[in-house]
Order: sequence, then structure tokens, then C-alpha cells
Amino acid sequence: MSLSFGEIAVIAITLAIIFSASRMSALGNALGKFVYSFKKASKGAGFVDAPKTLQRDSRAVEDAQLVDRKP
Repeated sequence: MSLSFGEIAVIAITLAIIFSASRMSALGNALGKFVYSFKKASKGAGFVDAPKTLQRDSRAVEDAQLVDRKP
């Protein structure tokens, strides 16, 4: 389901009529920033990897008590 050139041209002309030139430039800037941030996020830039192994708290083992339940 691909858009042909004629359909894209009709959509572009309709948008140009509905929105003024100043709004179109602001819309283009917003769209460009969105695409840039989406590409940046999809690459994983700016994210910090979590450590592979977690340090265990030794107190949790020492403080626990074993309780035998008799049926």
C-alpha cells in the first residue's frame, strides 16, 4: 500500500492551503526534531547500560532464620 507521486502532491498542496507558510516551517522543524530524536533513541545513544551482575547483600543471608515446619 504505497502512495504514488500524485497522491503525495495532493496531500502536500492540501497541507499548504490549510496551514500558512509560517506554520509549515514550524511543522517541518518539529517533524525534523522528532525524526532526529527517534533515530538517536533507536541507536541507544545517551543510555547507560546496567551492570551485568548485581552485588548481593550479605546481611540478607545472615539475618534470615531457617524454620522447620513439622506436619
